[in-house]
Amino acid sequence: MKNVLETLHHSKATQELVRFWLNLPRPEGHVCPKRADFSSARINGSLPEVFLSEWYGDDALVVVQAGTVLDRLIGLDMTGKNIFDMTPPELVAEERAYYQSLRDQPCAGLITRSMINFADKPFVYRTVQMPLLDPFHNVRYFVGTGFVIQGKQMEEEFAAVDFKKAKLVERRFFDIGAGIPESDKKGANDNADAHS
Repeated sequence: MKNVLETLHHSKATQELVRFWLNLPRPEGHVCPKRADFSSARINGSLPEVFLSEWYGDDALVVVQAGTVLDRLIGLDMTGKNIFDMTPPELVAEERAYYQSLRDQPCAGLITRSMINFADKPFVYRTVQMPLLDPFHNVRYFVGTGFVIQGKQMEEEFAAVDFKKAKLVERRFFDIGAGIPESDKKGANDNADAHS
């Protein structure tokens, strides 16, 4: 469902990355492009917001490339770091399940979280993830963008949310040709309609 992904206009970098990802070739019978066909150099203007991670199993999702926007916001260089180690303990199980869903039934996803950075400052951060295949045609990589939601947009979208601690605010899945996880169909479709 290309048109659903193309409605993600959260940032210019997101639009450019989605367009680039959608136009990458797919191996026959697969809905995801290969990591080997993805080159961040070809989306040069969006590089500061783009990140790439690699799945090493239930215990490790490692940042292969982190944009400078993310590094600045978090307060450290994320390259080489395990995302699960950086996630607040109370959110790790849901984070693992989310990425496992993106792998099991290849789909794109979006997460919005309230976080506290290493300078003890709260912020709301939204990430979009799109899967990439390894040489054996398994989803092992995720490319995405991350951006801060603030000011009027934060008030409009999340007026009743207390952002003083880390929490999952929103999670959505997007059909890229293989459907979305069964357990999340109703909520994801409702959210997609509400935010399109």
